[in-house]
Amino acid sequence: MLKELNADQARFVAILAKAARTQRDELLRKVPEKGLVDVIPGRGEHNPTTMLAFEPLRSDAPQTVALREAIASLSSDARAELYNLMRIGQGHLAAKKWHRGITEANLLGTETISAALLEDVDLHDHLLKGLYESDLAS
Repeated sequence: MLKELNADQARFVAILAKAARTQRDELLRKVPEKGLVDVIPGRGEHNPTTMLAFEPLRSDAPQTVALREAIASLSSDARAELYNLMRIGQGHLAAKKWHRGITEANLLGTETISAALLEDVDLHDHLLKGLYESDLAS
């Protein structure tokens, strides 16, 4: 399944994503929910900050820089595999459809894949779940 990326690299990116998410949440903890949305939904996502991604953090914050550099250091094929793991963790792709996901990722291109990875505030959880669903968790 994984050819260019190994499970340890995926776990490392997940750790960096968790650090960035923790820093982001700490900044947003002080913002009242009323200041973010007008209407609180009765169902579905109740955390209005998920749409902000990592924008609340400065672009030069060490957590986001480390995450961005770790993703950028991967080859385009490894990034496509990481993107597939994220999609599996999100429930958007079945682990058995790995090859279809790689084909779709290659059509998107590395810039789009990198942006999608960096915009997912739950990247840590999605990568770990993707590893688990793909029987790659240790």
